[in-house]
Amino acid sequence: MLRKLNMSKSSNIISRQPTASHVNGALSGSVTASPYAFNVDTSALANGSATLTAIAYDKAGNKASSSPVAVTVSNTTTTTTSGGTTTSGTTTTTTTDPTGTTTTSGTTTTTTSTTSTSSTTTATTTSTVSACLPSGVGTDYQVGPGTGQLASLAQVPWDKLVAGDTVRIFYSDTPYRGKFMISGNGTAAAPIRVCGVKSATGQRPIIDGQNAVSRLGLAYGNILHETRSIIVVKPLSTAAWTAFPSYIQIDGLELRGATPANTFTDSTGTVRPYETFGACIWLDRGQNVTIADNVIHDCTNGVYSKSTNDGDFAVTKNILLSGNYIYGNGVVGDEHEHNVYMESVNITYEFNRFEPLRAGALGNAIKDRSAGTVVRYNYINGGAHSIDLVEAEDFYTIASTYASYRSSFVYGNIIVKDGSTGSVIHYGGDHYYSTPGSTWGEPIFRAGTLYFYSNTLNISGTSAQVFQLSTTLESAQVWNNVFNFASTVSYPSLRATTDLNTTYWTAGGVLTLGKNWTTTALADSDPYHPVPGTVAGWANLIKGTSLPTDTSTYTPLSGSAIVNTAQADLSAVAAYPVLFQYDLGTFGGKARTVYGTAADIGAVERMSN
Repeated sequence: MLRKLNMSKSSNIISRQPTASHVNGALSGSVTASPYAFNVDTSALANGSATLTAIAYDKAGNKASSSPVAVTVSNTTTTTTSGGTTTSGTTTTTTTDPTGTTTTSGTTTTTTSTTSTSSTTTATTTSTVSACLPSGVGTDYQVGPGTGQLASLAQVPWDKLVAGDTVRIFYSDTPYRGKFMISGNGTAAAPIRVCGVKSATGQRPIIDGQNAVSRLGLAYGNILHETRSIIVVKPLSTAAWTAFPSYIQIDGLELRGATPANTFTDSTGTVRPYETFGACIWLDRGQNVTIADNVIHDCTNGVYSKSTNDGDFAVTKNILLSGNYIYGNGVVGDEHEHNVYMESVNITYEFNRFEPLRAGALGNAIKDRSAGTVVRYNYINGGAHSIDLVEAEDFYTIASTYASYRSSFVYGNIIVKDGSTGSVIHYGGDHYYSTPGSTWGEPIFRAGTLYFYSNTLNISGTSAQVFQLSTTLESAQVWNNVFNFASTVSYPSLRATTDLNTTYWTAGGVLTLGKNWTTTALADSDPYHPVPGTVAGWANLIKGTSLPTDTSTYTPLSGSAIVNTAQADLSAVAAYPVLFQYDLGTFGGKARTVYGTAADIGAVERMSN
């Protein structure tokens, strides 16, 4: 049912900017001219009491609110859910008017579908976040093609976002050509959230960097902060030197087009090209940042995070990349740009789908210089290296104070790769020929342990090496993995060597094998390139001539040598048990339940006979 609400424009409104109606704190509509009247569709509201408020904005983004109006909603509704999960919780909405503060509380129930469809592909990715709804404790900014919604991203007061604010970007048949900076501070209970409201068929709203327009006057600071990315997370240039954004969530969007071939209009109205080294999302500073359920492609780096030795405030920390579909990034002929390139503290990559980089790009699927790295339950296809875990180049002084710099955990991943382009896993460092005591190169390598377990690798091409451990100060504990090599691979090899200053360091690492399944032909290296370092545990390998998994889902075949034969996990990974697996049927994660007398070897459990 539609109800009409009339509101007079009060004397404290100082500009003919949009006047918005809010229902229980959520934006319902807006007008820019008299009469200031709104239609409220009560069918979208729960039965019971509701509060209506008008909020007016001036050109600077300041706002003033009317006194709240109490109404009673009575609808007849039918609710249907399908294939989703339901979560409930209590939200509180606070609105302020010139005479005081009014608070209304209530219980909200949110139902979210388990799958969504990318706007550029028929494949699906499973959402790992709740529906894009107002938080109930902040302002709900709606951007979209609907009546009363903000027509462009440039109309959002990005520099004024505070805890609990939600910027909801609604699907439009036309891509949004905008770019923005997130600078505010949320809280654990009330993050600042920028999220996409998908179409009825699950299409994400598209933000295209080509011909994008920044908000005029937005205080980016150095022009590099504008030319690098579509979204940048950093403090305003007017903020204190030690400021950093916190508790930020970006989800449900499709981001594309931050490449040097494209131009945009900056915050001064000047048209500029993007930098060669940039990203769809650039985390310059920020802590407790979640990037989830996005499609990220056609940028130089897909996602990039930065940390420096200036202090804890300059370290990106507690970063979660979850449920994203990331592909087609990189620069043709250049090895320095990647699908993701992260340098942070406490970073988790989970439930993501990585597909090959841009054709001709030479970067990696995941390049990481972090402390506290966890890579789990992902599908990783392509890259010079599938996973490249190297030294904290720009913040080693701080990173090395974390014990977690010396331990990395990679488990539950399905990895598909052409071995001819490089080793699958590189661990240690990537700047060579230094000397002891230097502040770069070998002295600042990870010098720790890679825990690599319960992964499934399918390697094609003409040559293939799985592990590349930089020095004998790096070690790897390897168990419960499936290593399958295509028949086209001439010399399936466990290890690859690396360039080093051999006066002081020895290449090859120290690798310990537990129980793993591998193609019969696996050797330590090819006959022409012996690798220094050591390998123990060859006798623990289970070898076979045919793939023990389904070729499309990587589910173990009934009766194969990997069913019910996994060894117990090492005590060192007690905090990182294998609880989920990546499901190629839904392109998302699902719970992994042991079926039988023991777990299966590899990334996928066979959950039936």
